[in-house]
Amino acid sequence: MTNSQSSAKAVPHRPRRAALNWVDYLVIAATVLVFAAVVMANKPHMARAQTRSTIIPASQLPAQNGPLGDQAGLIKARIGLAMAGR
Repeated sequence: MTNSQSSAKAVPHRPRRAALNWVDYLVIAATVLVFAAVVMANKPHMARAQTRSTIIPASQLPAQNGPLGDQAGLIKARIGLAMAGR
């Protein structure tokens, strides 16, 4: 005897899992904290770099008094040799 009707089996309803669990939230929080720490650690460097980039008028620059008198020709020759060697 064959049963012409197929018996349907009930599939238990499984609640859908959350996309993120508590470990994922901890990892996200740790990433945000590390990023904030890096930004705060580099902030003094950024402030120092901005103060260096300010333009100083030529009148405030120190006078350059050096023993270049007779060596100016040697410096020009070295620059010329360096440019020719490229």
